[in-house]
Amino acid sequence: MTMESNGAAGVPQALDMDQLFRTHHRHLLRFVQRYMRNPEDAEDVVQQTFIEALRCADRFAGLSKPSTWLFGIALNLARHQVRRNCAQAHDTLDEAALEQVADAHGDPAVLLEWRQTAAMVDAMLNALPARIRTTFEAVLDGGSTYEEAASEMDIPVGTVRSRVSRVRAAVRAGCGR
Repeated sequence: MTMESNGAAGVPQALDMDQLFRTHHRHLLRFVQRYMRNPEDAEDVVQQTFIEALRCADRFAGLSKPSTWLFGIALNLARHQVRRNCAQAHDTLDEAALEQVADAHGDPAVLLEWRQTAAMVDAMLNALPARIRTTFEAVLDGGSTYEEAASEMDIPVGTVRSRVSRVRAAVRAGCGR
């Protein structure tokens, strides 16, 4: 499609839509793909751009180059499509899906309680006599068996069991469990 022009200032220039398509289709597609995640959506936007340009060709005022006008149409359509895609993505989420994604440990009250409990346990462990704390840490943190801890510390296995049991009982009592 072409528009007639008499060359006077402010009068629209001729638009050759076939030439615009041949010249700018590939560039428009790359331009739109920067905004779109889906290549098929980008192609649809480019096609819609040329349809819209053809529909509005009589309103092209000639105040800019035809390519600038065409890229402006494409940008507006791409933005509109991205907004529509985002809205559709949000509309499809339902409560059940959100519950599956929700972090059960993300409750601030629960996290605060865990931090307070951890601080209390650390304080309790730090208040223990060094020999009891070392025995407990060898088994719990060091990953040693009771027998390995007893051998490393040169104490009977029963003493290791007794010390670990006393620490666990004291921590449970201190945490109200």
